[in-house]
Amino acid sequence: MKWLFQIPLWAGAISVPLAVVMGFIAARVTGETDTTPTKALGPVTQMTFGALAPGNLPGNIMSANVTGGVGLHAADLLTTLKTGWLLGAKPRHQVYAQLLGVVAGALIVVPAFNAIIPDPSVLGSDAWPAPSCLVWSGVSAIVSNGLGGLSSAAQTAMVVGLALGIVMAIVDKLAPAKVRAFLPSPAGVGIAMVIPASNAIAMFLGAAIAALMRRYTRAASDRYVVPVASGLIAGESLAGIAIAMLIAGGVIAK
Repeated sequence: MKWLFQIPLWAGAISVPLAVVMGFIAARVTGETDTTPTKALGPVTQMTFGALAPGNLPGNIMSANVTGGVGLHAADLLTTLKTGWLLGAKPRHQVYAQLLGVVAGALIVVPAFNAIIPDPSVLGSDAWPAPSCLVWSGVSAIVSNGLGGLSSAAQTAMVVGLALGIVMAIVDKLAPAKVRAFLPSPAGVGIAMVIPASNAIAMFLGAAIAALMRRYTRAASDRYVVPVASGLIAGESLAGIAIAMLIAGGVIAK
């Protein structure tokens, strides 16, 4: 981090325990909602490093990327380990596969990214909206000189959100079981506020359909819900990659 992005050694050292904390947060939220809060983890770490190393914009972005990335990959790793546990795989073999995947992924993803996006300036355009990139860029530009770059309303909103999250978590632990079933998830509410509305609506519709099937056609639900949902997720991802590659190769127009 110091060599590539001129991040002070002490700031890099602080990022390690902070990354562990973010890993715990990401793992808990992913376990509860099946959505990793990457967008939410990024601004938190960006504001932290904005206060620790003011004026260092590259350092702010990359320090936050390290801590947020650790949280993201920790949650994803736990997801795959849980899947392997359900299928009877050995955790040690899964870790070996993960390590091989890191090398293979770096060899494939980096050239693929350069082929699809040869000029990073297109990020944020109509062709490549890249909303997550714009969020991280905007937050870094604001907080690179510390929390003073945030408006008073934003600072108040942070405190209110923090307090609500703590209260909702405590109430969820102390409430009777019958009441707890109707309490909203703090992580779920937070995730719904940072992802696009189309995603939140689609997740609600999918969950509602699955809940109705589980209630009225339990056998069909057990047999079809997970395979169909998996196919929808994988199919959209594969189609998006295929379309991006065809656009990059000039086969189809943007």
